[in-house]
Amino acid sequence: MARIFVVGALVYDIVFDVPDWVAPNQAVHASQVTLSPGGKALNQATAARRVGADDVRLIGCVGDDIFGADMLAALRREGVNIEQVRQLAGNSTSIAGIVVKDGMPGFIGAPDASRQVDEEHLREALKDLRADDILLIDFEIPQQRVRYALQLGREAGATTVLNPAPFFTRDAFVIDYLHLVDVLIPNKAEAQLILEGAPEDLDALACGLLQLGIGTVVLTLGEEGSIHYRDDCRVAQPGFKVAAVDTTGASDAFVGAYCCGLARAWPARKTLAFASATAGLACTRRGTMSALPFLADVQALMAQPAADQ
Repeated sequence: MARIFVVGALVYDIVFDVPDWVAPNQAVHASQVTLSPGGKALNQATAARRVGADDVRLIGCVGDDIFGADMLAALRREGVNIEQVRQLAGNSTSIAGIVVKDGMPGFIGAPDASRQVDEEHLREALKDLRADDILLIDFEIPQQRVRYALQLGREAGATTVLNPAPFFTRDAFVIDYLHLVDVLIPNKAEAQLILEGAPEDLDALACGLLQLGIGTVVLTLGEEGSIHYRDDCRVAQPGFKVAAVDTTGASDAFVGAYCCGLARAWPARKTLAFASATAGLACTRRGTMSALPFLADVQALMAQPAADQ
């Protein structure tokens, strides 16, 4: 199985379940509070490991504090390789406040150590990257570092995977390096931000992304599932029917499981189904890392009759 290198953010999540969104000068009492290691890179690496990836290597930074120490301990228990996760003196571990109402999250981020990944760190962490490896990157580190990591991946011949999240404003700099991406995994809103003035039609949206030089586009559509596009190949996967309580970790669960499928060289249809089942199960639990499912649970969901999925 191919090795999976994950570059991005490690963020400690504090999740509040609330009956209403907070308004100015108002207080809302949470019905439940969950503290959990998180951040897109940490979640995606953990997801890949839990669903069967043999060798997952995480590259990022945490602060020299109790939150960073807790995340490193959690990753060791998961079996994720953290040799290239640096604990930085003088920096605080990045924190995210996540407010969840009716299963839908809102985010408040306080990035610090997670954004300190630099080119020297990336060169050291990726120096033995090989052509049969997978390099997964997210948007929780500075854009210059995203591009540099993609360049290193392309030079090594590895399969480069980009999850362009979080992505709130279109930046021409992003468009400039998308030709370095073998697999792009955006949701619809992120895809439309990349293609300014993009169409609502999903097929036209994916076609526009492929014309930027991207090898494969996988559009994630929440409970509606996902669609894989490559050249003239289109594979649609409906979402699995689950009792969702918190969708916060679904995207990262999908991306991690998708990369696990890539590492196993599965065909697109099997990889999509596997990733969709993993994402669906992540919605049935509260939190982020704590919500990520294990392989046996994913296999059990996929084994259910089609009418129950």
